Amino acid sequence: MSQRILVVEDNPTNQKVLETMLRFRGFECDVVSTGAQALRAVQEKTYSLVFMDLRIPNLDGFTATSMIRELGNGIPIVALTASAELADTQKCLEVGMNGYLAKPFVKADFDDVLERWLK
Repeated sequence: MSQRILVVEDNPTNQKVLETMLRFRGFECDVVSTGAQALRAVQEKTYSLVFMDLRIPNLDGFTATSMIRELGNGIPIVALTASAELADTQKCLEVGMNGYLAKPFVKADFDDVLERWLK
């Protein structure tokens, strides 16, 4: 059975790129565009990994991650964002994210994240 990954991203182009990259690597993939949809998705399905954009509508990625953690869900969550500010990186860890991948990223860095969290 293939592992399922949740992509939380509000940009349609980025959604398609991530979905294509994941499906090419053999993963099942669900894509949502808001924090509220992400929260609902992790309550309804089991995921092996979440890629979480930080700046998304409704609930931002920080808040959505905090709420997922409050549910007791220990799924690996990796921030995927264009923001490379140190404060954002620190806040990601504080709210319970497991890692951080800045956009634009190179294929090798993306593959490293997958390898690390999907052993």
